[in-house]
Order: sequence, then structure tokens, then C-alpha cells
Amino acid sequence: MKIHFREQYGSKGDEFLYVTPDSQEAIVRVTLKGEKPKIAHKLSLKRLFQRIFLPAGYPDSVSHDYLAYQKWDTVQAFCSTISGTLTTHSILKGVGVGSDQVNPLSATVTWVLKDGTGHFGRILFAWWKGTELDLNSKKWRLRADILNDLAMTIDLFVLPLYPKYATFILCCTTTMKAIVGVAGGATRSALTQHQAIRGNLADVASKDSAQETFVNLIASFVGLFLLTSVKSQTVLYGLFFFITLLHIYANMKAVKAVCLCSFNEARYLIALEEYFRNGRMMLPDEVNKLERITIGQTVSLTAKVKLGCSAKDITDYYKSAYDLEGLLTCFDARDKFIIAETRNYIAVYLHVDAKPLDVLKAYFYAASYLQDKHQVRDRYWEIQNKWNEFLNLAECLGWNIHAHLLPIDEYRLDWRI
Repeated sequence: MKIHFREQYGSKGDEFLYVTPDSQEAIVRVTLKGEKPKIAHKLSLKRLFQRIFLPAGYPDSVSHDYLAYQKWDTVQAFCSTISGTLTTHSILKGVGVGSDQVNPLSATVTWVLKDGTGHFGRILFAWWKGTELDLNSKKWRLRADILNDLAMTIDLFVLPLYPKYATFILCCTTTMKAIVGVAGGATRSALTQHQAIRGNLADVASKDSAQETFVNLIASFVGLFLLTSVKSQTVLYGLFFFITLLHIYANMKAVKAVCLCSFNEARYLIALEEYFRNGRMMLPDEVNKLERITIGQTVSLTAKVKLGCSAKDITDYYKSAYDLEGLLTCFDARDKFIIAETRNYIAVYLHVDAKPLDVLKAYFYAASYLQDKHQVRDRYWEIQNKWNEFLNLAECLGWNIHAHLLPIDEYRLDWRI
């Protein structure tokens, strides 16, 4: 028997051989055991569902945390849709559906005002927190869903008690949901970009949408069944609370399952603390498990570090040219940053040619400065050696050192004139 090809679909698919048996000339397709496939390739139900709901090339075309995240994301989407179905009844009553005292015009005005305030809130939030959504995508992903649960709770419990203030209440909850739309959509895009390791962003996003649509369809029928079959309002309220708690829990599990390999401030400080203390570089999985997804940070510095500061800050603090030149001599001429303690924070001034790696290096030096304020001046080359070691370890362990998610302003300086 002559073997022509060995074939496998992806890294975990079935393997087949294309062979020519000794007794014939035709090429046949067999399993590794030499048997003919029992199920035709095109009729495989498993393969069909995989093509509908999973990105092409799964699991090799997505990040290793894809399945863990999607499982819990499916649970939270299911719970969110059921909660939304249960609150729809209260919202419709709030705008006057089924009431003889409310005419179509007043209901329309309420609905337009509700949507209008939502649009306004969406614009304001995008302006206020748009940049931060990239820097802390996991935190804002969770916050968005908690805010959505809060808005639905108000719709379900507060709106029926105060029908006279229905327009005001609906405007408030719609604004909250609009913020959820901005934060949820933006952070979902950031997580999808992380998952699409082959540059297949559109494929991963479309399959995620297909999964969510399918789950929402099922959950809508479940919610409709509960509304029509459960007559007790107390039982419905109890179900709502249970589903809301499950929704928050599933969101926390989904966000904790994500393993981002780029440094934001929280992850960078966790890695730096371990390196400064024990000389060990932590794996991305270890750091992501320690990163807080609610409020605050696991590790914080004794003073705030501001990146990309204006030259005005340094000239206001260092009044004389002599002091300013003395500061510049503390740094290697090849470095593309200056670090100075200004008022109540550590200011980092970046050169016009600074790249993401220079920003990471500048923050490393700023953290070292806060450990010992004489290090930058007296032990500069020792810090340089530590940085080189840290950088090599980070790259070997899979960290993305060519990009960062640190908070940074846009001022750039040129002091080599």
C-alpha cells in the first residue's frame, strides 16, 4: 500500500490517509487505522455547527482563552435577554400602552424623549471615557453589564410605583443603557481584536454575533414563556433577581477568563512588583488572574505617574536653566524620555521619536525611581541592566512588548536641538 497524503482538518480534527491499496490502482481515503470513514465529511453535524458558530480554523485561529470566555459570555447573554424580556412589560406600561388615559401622541413624545436622552448620553460618555475603554477593557466590560442590570431593575421595580414620573425614569434608564451600549460595544471590539490572532477580526466578530443572536432567540422564547405562564408577580420578581445574579456571576467569570498579553497599568504594575521583589517575570496567565476587574488596582505606586507631560510642567518646576540641564544629564542621550518629580506626581516627558517600547521603558524607570529616588541619578546603568533583563524575560514568556495600554497624553518634546 502506497501512502500519498496524510490530511488533518485543523490541529484537532480527524486525520485521514490518501492511499493506493496493493490490490487496486484507485486512490482511496481511509482513517489512520486503514478503515473507510463512517460519516461523510460534508454531512458531519459537528462540522456544520462549527462552520456556523465558530471562526474558520478554530481553535488555531483564535486565542487560547477563546472557549473559556465564550462559554460564560453565552450564559450572560442568555440571562440578559431573559431579564430584558421581563422588563419590557413595565417599559411599555410606562409609555402608556394599554392605558385609556394616555393618547398615542403623549406615548410617542415619551418614547422620543427617552431615545433622545439616550443618544445624548451615548455622545457624552464616548467623549468622557472613550479612551479609557481600551486601557481597562475588562473592567468596563463588567461595569457595562452591571449598569445594564441596574437600569432593568429600575424599569421593573421603580417605574410601576411612580407612573407620573415615567418619562423622567425612562429617560434615566435609557441613558444608562446607552452608556452600556457604548462601553459594551467598544470593549467587545477590544476583546475580539485580542481573540483574532490570525488577523481574522471580521470572522471572529461575525461568529460571535451569530452565537449571541442564536442564544438571544432561545432566551426570548424562554422569557416569553415565563411572562405568559407565571402569574405571580412575586415569583417573577424572584426569577428576575436570580437571573440578574447569575448574569453578574457569568460576566465576572467571562472577564476573568480573558488573558490579555499587552501591558496596561494594572498588569504592568503586577509584573513589575514581582520582578523587583523576586527577580521573576510572571506569565500573562498569572498576571491576568491577579488583575482586579471591579475597582482599584492590585498593585499601586506611592505617587501617580503621568506619561506624555507638557514642557510647561517641567519649566514651571525647574526655574533655572542650570537645574534643567542638571536633570537632562541624568539620562542617557539615547533615551527618549525624561523623568522628573513635579508637584505631587512623577512626570514623564517623551521625545518626538518615542515608540511604545520607549514608553514601557520610561514607566519602568519611573517605578524604579519611586522605589529609591537616588537610583536614576546614582545607579542609572544598574537600572538599565534590569530593564534589559525584564524586557528579554517578558518577550520570552509571550508578552507583547511592541504595544501598550498605558494612560498617556499626546505632548512630545525635542531636547536635542
